[in-house]
Amino acid sequence: MPDTKPNSISSILHFAAHLALAASLAGGAHAAENAAEKVIAFDETGAPFATTRRFAYLTECVQNAYCQQRLRGMEDAAARFNFEFQTFDANFNPAEQLKQVQNAAVGDFDAYILGPTAAAQSCNMWKQFLVPTGKPVVTVDLPMCGDTDHTAGLAGTVTMQRQAYFDAHVENAFASCSEPCEVAAVGGFVGSDLYNLWTRAIENGVAKYPNARVVVEQAGNFDPGTALRVIQDGLLAHPDISVVISSWDDMTRGVVQAVSSAGKTPGEDVRIYSVGGTSDGISRVRSGSYSGTTILLPYEESYYGAVAAVMAVQGEAPNGYIDEARLPAVTGGPGTIFIDAGNADSFTPRF
Repeated sequence: MPDTKPNSISSILHFAAHLALAASLAGGAHAAENAAEKVIAFDETGAPFATTRRFAYLTECVQNAYCQQRLRGMEDAAARFNFEFQTFDANFNPAEQLKQVQNAAVGDFDAYILGPTAAAQSCNMWKQFLVPTGKPVVTVDLPMCGDTDHTAGLAGTVTMQRQAYFDAHVENAFASCSEPCEVAAVGGFVGSDLYNLWTRAIENGVAKYPNARVVVEQAGNFDPGTALRVIQDGLLAHPDISVVISSWDDMTRGVVQAVSSAGKTPGEDVRIYSVGGTSDGISRVRSGSYSGTTILLPYEESYYGAVAAVMAVQGEAPNGYIDEARLPAVTGGPGTIFIDAGNADSFTPRF
């Protein structure tokens, strides 16, 4: 077990805040704990279907690394529980997802697993076309219908990326500012649900940690080249930036390059906090260039989403929010979604 004993006033404050954030996330609602426990237990002991069932996988994407892991999770769940699934790839286009939901609704499927392209639009698709089928629907990736996590009427919701997640990520970084510090933030695509969650988390974090003064807040489009330009320009205008927060590990590679190009040492002169828990991200945490990365679990997201759908078809729907922070990849590993140099060896990334 790594030595996590703090050795300065600054690290004591950050260490205490880190523990408080982890406890807050783990505390959650009792209903979420029960829903997670139910799907974990069913996965361990539940029987596969006696005859092959058909599921519809209505996903927002399949082409990037995150969504490829989600697809693998579906494939493994299908093999475990004896169901086939048809993939409907909306490629982040709500209009395309609407057509696909309409087609799937008349496709004689036993269950639907929905990855919303946009929370509001996908909520309407679910209500208008999937609810009338009378078949169970599980959502993955994002909450919808204005709910913070689970929407009543769904057989289950499996997600990490909700407001509480991004709040925790930002607070974990801002807690490192034991003295006033300048912060740069680089996020995803302007106007997307994820970007709205991200910017709201920054606002919430500033209110809670006034030592953190955000001097740069721009979209990076999940692209390392764009992040490089944003942080280069930011460091030119604000050379005292000492913290950068990013919403995706691959994009954060551009942050590291920008910091190095400015003659500063990533992880030392500028603390960098990323999101993803990817193989590359964990490697950079180990090397010290990232101060931390907050994990995502795309494989588990779809796998346990499928488990929830299987349960629903068998009359045992969890009917609640399955918090990914309560899944074995976290509880049986680092015990927290925050990965730093002290616990990086306890987490094995899948992508």
